[in-house]
Amino acid sequence: MEGNGVRVARLRAYLAADSGNSELACELLDLLLAQGAVGEADRVLSELPASTLGHPAVAFRQARCALASGRYAQAAQQLQGLIEAGADAPGIAHDLAFCQLCLRQPERAQATVSQAITAHGASAPLLILAARIALMQADHDQALAHADGALILDPEDAQALGVRALALFDGNHLEQAAVAADAGLRRDPDQHESLLVAATLALWRRDAAAAELMYGRALQRHPNSGRALSGQGQCAMMANDLPRARSILEHAVQAMPGHIGTWHALAWTQLLQGQREAARGSYQQAYAIDRNFGDTHGGLALVAVLAGEHDEAEQSIQKALRLAPASITARYARSLLLEAQGDAQGAQALLSELLDDSGVTTLPVAEFSRRLHRTLVPH
Repeated sequence: MEGNGVRVARLRAYLAADSGNSELACELLDLLLAQGAVGEADRVLSELPASTLGHPAVAFRQARCALASGRYAQAAQQLQGLIEAGADAPGIAHDLAFCQLCLRQPERAQATVSQAITAHGASAPLLILAARIALMQADHDQALAHADGALILDPEDAQALGVRALALFDGNHLEQAAVAADAGLRRDPDQHESLLVAATLALWRRDAAAAELMYGRALQRHPNSGRALSGQGQCAMMANDLPRARSILEHAVQAMPGHIGTWHALAWTQLLQGQREAARGSYQQAYAIDRNFGDTHGGLALVAVLAGEHDEAEQSIQKALRLAPASITARYARSLLLEAQGDAQGAQALLSELLDDSGVTTLPVAEFSRRLHRTLVPH
C-alpha cells in the first residue's frame, strides 16, 4: 500500500508537469491538510498559476489553508467571495460559519449555519458547529440538543460526543459530562472537547499530572485553545512553576480574552511573584468583562490591601461579599486587612477558616492563599 509520503511526492511530480490541473491540485492539498501540513499546502498554492488558483475548488482549499493557519478574516473573505460567485455547498457554509465563530461573531455564524441547514439539510458537521456556536453563547441546552441531533445522524462521531461532553460540563452536569468525554476519547484519544472536560475534571480532583498530560495533548492539535492553555497554566501554578504559569496564562487571555477565571488565575501568578500592579491590571480586565462578579471585587480588594489602600479595600470586600458571600479571595483580603489593622487574632482565625475550606472545586485558591501569605507576611 502506498504511504502518504510517497503519494505526496507522486502528486507533486504530476502537478509540476500539469500545473493547470485543478483536480490534481485539490487531491494534493486535501492530503496535505489531512496530515496537518498546512505550511507545505501553502507552498503548493504559491506555486500554482493564477488560472488554477481561480478555480472554485482550489480557492476553497486555499480558504481552508487560511482557516487552518488561524487567518480567519482572510478565510472568511475568500469563502464569502465563493458564495457571492455562485458556489453553493454545505462545506463552504460550514467553514464560513466556523471562521465567524473564531472571529467571535456567533450571531453571524448561527445565521450562516441555519441558512446552510435550510438549503442543504441537517448534517452531523453542521449540527456540531451549531452546538459549538450555542456553547459560545452559553446556551448549554441548545448546544446539547444540537450535539444529540448530530449523534442521531452519526452515533460514532467523536466530535459530537466531545461537544456533547462540553455542553454537559458547562451546564454543570459533571457526571454525565465525564461519561460523554470518556466515550469521545475512546473513539478519538485526541478529541479536543473531550480532552478539555477530562483534563479539567482531573485538575479539580487535584490530579495535576493527569490534567497536564491531557491539556498538552489538546494543545498539540489546537495550540491556541484558550481553555486548554488556561488549564495548563493552572497546572503549572499547582506545581509552583510560576514563571511558566504566567507565560501560559498570558497566552490564554490573548486566546480567550472574555474568560474571567483565566484573568483571575493570571492575577494570582502575578501576586505570587510580587507583581502587585500587574495583578491589579488583570483584575481590572476581569472587571471590564463583568462588573458584578464577586471574586473580581475580592481580587481588587486584595490588591488594595497590599497597596495600603485600606478604605478602598474595605469597600471592595463589602461589594464582593454582597455579590458572592463565599468568595475566598474576598475572605482572604479581609484576613490581610484585619492583620494590617492590628487584629492579628481575628486575621489568623479567618485565615485558618479559609485554608480549611473544603468547598473549593476549581482553582485551589486556598493553596495559593497560603503561599501568598507566606510570601507577604513571613514569620
